[in-house]
Amino acid sequence: MAYYFGMSWETYYNFPISYRRWTMKRLNDEIKKSQDRGEQSMPTKAAHHNDPSLRAAMGKHHPHAPQKLRKF
Repeated sequence: MAYYFGMSWETYYNFPISYRRWTMKRLNDEIKKSQDRGEQSMPTKAAHHNDPSLRAAMGKHHPHAPQKLRKF
């Protein structure tokens, strides 16, 4: 789940069982649909979809670092 949704294992583990089952079913359906359409993969928060040019193209770039990561 961390690979596709950017959530930790603990977060996913604390979901109710019915939500976990629905999430896994939905993820499987989306992967099958993208494979049927011939797409390589769907965009995720994984490291290979996390480069500056792709983030800028999707409008998700941040020109400044978050406050807690700034040195001064």
